Amino acid sequence: MGAQEFIIRQTGRNEQVAFETALENAIEEHGGDIYNGTISTCNSYQDVTAEFKRSGLDKMSFINKKLETANKRECFAIEESTPINNVNKIRSVVEHNIIKGTSKWELRYNVYAGWEDRMTQSFKTKADAVKFARQYTEGTKETTFVRMEKWLINQDPNVACIRYKQSPTEREGSYIFFGLAAC
Repeated sequence: MGAQEFIIRQTGRNEQVAFETALENAIEEHGGDIYNGTISTCNSYQDVTAEFKRSGLDKMSFINKKLETANKRECFAIEESTPINNVNKIRSVVEHNIIKGTSKWELRYNVYAGWEDRMTQSFKTKADAVKFARQYTEGTKETTFVRMEKWLINQDPNVACIRYKQSPTEREGSYIFFGLAAC
């Protein structure tokens, strides 16, 4: 198998997040094949920002020089712009949802499937829930759980919404990832 050069610019709140985003984008666009010729064939990266600054070369010259000696599945990163984090004391806003009247609750038997714990169906009786869960498990071979839970039925169960409050000076960093991908 061969190697394919790649150069990608990606933003993120830090270098690791930007690298993971670049991997996810490559997998989404080109699939998860370990020989797809993209950054997703690399497991990690090496930050060469300090080496780049010391070299005195322009970006493309430095990248080309580094690629000449790179090994397959090797990835390097250069920080183009440093992220600026939110340093405000309060970084969130709370919106309260005022509940008027009496709350009405209903007992439900909810069927959850798999170890990722996703709810598949809800029933008013345990017998119906168990019947469905058995059919589901026998059909999919997935483990199911029946949970007894109370549901709020006459109003929105959300009593508050907390949103992130971005600082006007906050920004993500910009990074260039380059290297040799397996293909």
